[in-house]
Amino acid sequence: MTKAEPAQQAVVDAATAFEIQDFLYLEAELLDERRYPEWVNLVADDFTYQVPVPRTPDSPHKPHWDDRSLLIDESKWSLMSQWFRRFDADIYETAWGENPPVRFRHVLSNVRVHGLTGPAAYEVRSNVVLIATRQSDPPRYLSGRRTDELVRGDSGFLLRRRRVVLDQVLLDFPQLRIIL
Repeated sequence: MTKAEPAQQAVVDAATAFEIQDFLYLEAELLDERRYPEWVNLVADDFTYQVPVPRTPDSPHKPHWDDRSLLIDESKWSLMSQWFRRFDADIYETAWGENPPVRFRHVLSNVRVHGLTGPAAYEVRSNVVLIATRQSDPPRYLSGRRTDELVRGDSGFLLRRRRVVLDQVLLDFPQLRIIL
C-alpha cells in the first residue's frame, strides 16, 4: 500500500467483493460495540495501523498528509497490550478518557476491492466517518480515506494493514485512541 496506484490489480468477482464488504461491516460493528477481544481475532499477527499527520500543502498537487510523522502507528501487540488494557476491570475506573465512555459509530462507504499480486490478498479502499458522542455533548466527526490490506486465511479474512488519511487538519475529537 503505497501513495502511488498499483500498476496491476486483478479483477475481483462480485461474490468476493461482497464477502469483503460483509467482513468490514462486522469489523465496524465489533469496534462500535467495544468487543475488542473478538475484533483482535480479525487481524493478522503482523497487523499495522497508521494514520499520518494531516496537513495543508501550498500546492493542490501535493498530498494533504505527512508520511514522515504519524498520529497513530500501532501493531496488534500494542493495541492488545496498551490500548485495550484500559477496558480491563482492574483499571477501568481510573481510565478517565473512557469514563464516562465515548460512544462510537463507524460509517463506511464507497468500498472498492482490488486483488493484489499475492495469493488471496486484497486491497480495499473505502471512505470512513467516525462519529463520537460523550454524554450530552454534540457529536464529533472524523472522516478519511481508508486503505486496508486483507488476506484470506483458513477461517476467513484477516486484516493485515490499515492506513487512514484524514480529511481534517484540525482535529476536534474526544480522544485519538481510535480505530477508524
